Amino acid sequence: MKIMSQRKISKIILSFVLVLISNTLFAQLWMVDPLEAIYPDKNDVAKFRSSWTIDCAKAMDAEVHVLLKVPEQSKFYINVKLDGKEISDLVLSELIAVPVEQNTGVDSRTEQFLGKKNPDVIRRAPFDIFEVIKPITDDELVSNSVFSAYKITIPAEQLIEKGSYKVSVSVKGQDISYSGNFHINVHDVHLPDANDSKFFYTNWFNLGKMETQYQLERWSDDWFDMLHKYAALMAHGRQNSISIPGELITYKNGTFKLDEDKMLRFINVFRAHGFKYFESAHIMNRGDNDDWGDAELKVALSKKRYYTENGKADVAQLITLIKNFTTRNNLTNNWLQHISDEPTAVNAACYKDVAKQLKSIFPEIRIMDATNARESLAGAIDIWCPIINDFQENETFFRGREAKGEQVLVYTCLIPGGKWLNRTLDQEKLRQVYFGWGAAHYNTGGYLHWGLNQYFADPYKQSVVKHHAPGAAANNFLPAGDTHIVYPGGEGPLSSIRFESHRLGIEDYDLLQLLKEKNEKKYHRIIAKLFKSYTDYNIEVKTYRKAKKQLLKALK
Repeated sequence: MKIMSQRKISKIILSFVLVLISNTLFAQLWMVDPLEAIYPDKNDVAKFRSSWTIDCAKAMDAEVHVLLKVPEQSKFYINVKLDGKEISDLVLSELIAVPVEQNTGVDSRTEQFLGKKNPDVIRRAPFDIFEVIKPITDDELVSNSVFSAYKITIPAEQLIEKGSYKVSVSVKGQDISYSGNFHINVHDVHLPDANDSKFFYTNWFNLGKMETQYQLERWSDDWFDMLHKYAALMAHGRQNSISIPGELITYKNGTFKLDEDKMLRFINVFRAHGFKYFESAHIMNRGDNDDWGDAELKVALSKKRYYTENGKADVAQLITLIKNFTTRNNLTNNWLQHISDEPTAVNAACYKDVAKQLKSIFPEIRIMDATNARESLAGAIDIWCPIINDFQENETFFRGREAKGEQVLVYTCLIPGGKWLNRTLDQEKLRQVYFGWGAAHYNTGGYLHWGLNQYFADPYKQSVVKHHAPGAAANNFLPAGDTHIVYPGGEGPLSSIRFESHRLGIEDYDLLQLLKEKNEKKYHRIIAKLFKSYTDYNIEVKTYRKAKKQLLKALK
């Protein structure tokens, strides 16, 4: 009996191993967490399965990636059913790969800048990675690489009631027949509407790149139609602030003029999509030669130096114009004024004088800038936006500013690299998610990035570009994806996996704020499971999903 028992146990173990192998090494379809990096040439498929489960709140789309391995140029169809019924408004998208030519550097830019290897990347460059999300309109699909990848989105409207849902996925073609399952657990928790989000989020938008891509004439009806498409995508990502085109304020023969009709029409496009904040163009700069060593700022439009060329008079005229416009159109609480990008200790005294002048004319105006200085700017800024390493390393200073009623956001750009959170293409997708968790942990107000669509090359063919600043050294490159997080599509902009990951983190932030109101101890406890600082966080996707489930359960 003992021998028979051992044989039975051996058979059971063997059967289990065979099933495991068939679900991994020999499987040709895998249901993959959207936060996992996947590639067109090779993947560690042993960690993926043909079935995957997600926990989400009401009003959240449920999403999964389908990784498929079939012979190149194979033709096939993907069929999706929700609880046995085909879905009419399903969004099926193809994932398109883009190149990563160099790895992000250990402190900034790319590894070439310091010549040091960065250990905190997901893969050694060069490689291609699935990134762009392109909705599919054709029924028949064709594989173009060793691995193909697709995204299935079950709209929130299909997941109204709490409970469990089963999504069945089948792939059919000549000599192709694979299937997988996607399980969705909808919790009795409602995701706050993006309009009610407490998270400030802005990506700077390059209108010229949009116009070039789609051959649009600025301010034409077709231009505004495309603008709506970009605004809709940004709003989907929970962006709620947009920069005002600088050209709407002009300078000629000593007089500034604001084109009120065009400015209102532009603003109303974004208002229609729930945007709450409107950022004025920088009124000052470091001059045409971008001189970081010059202590005197120049008026951007008139090019006059602030002190020695009476630029102060221009500033007075300009801010009076803005005050009158925002007051007439009930925009005082929505207007954010940039003075000069990344002020430093060198030009801080001039920056403070400009800020003081602005407040003397328009006391209610809120001044916001990405900053490279601290103590020398104290008292001049209402909404601080330090780079994340500056914030983390000087948290005491920024807490002091908050105590005086000022707000603090953070930003990243080509800096920082290494282990720091950023959103370059060779970093874990969880780093984008954790911008929301970091804001919850530090009780900061949001995030700014300069690159929505600031392309300097075709983003499908080149992700790493030479730094565009005058005098940039030959080894000075912008890291992969720093210039952009959306992509130009045939009919309008396309989202990316990084953009969706960032959105997920902001949704988490808004859910965490609900928990903070309900149970602050549990709020801190759940955050601590994943995030301790901008360089200390958990990169295991399964651990993140477990914590997310705990968050949803805590909110019931």
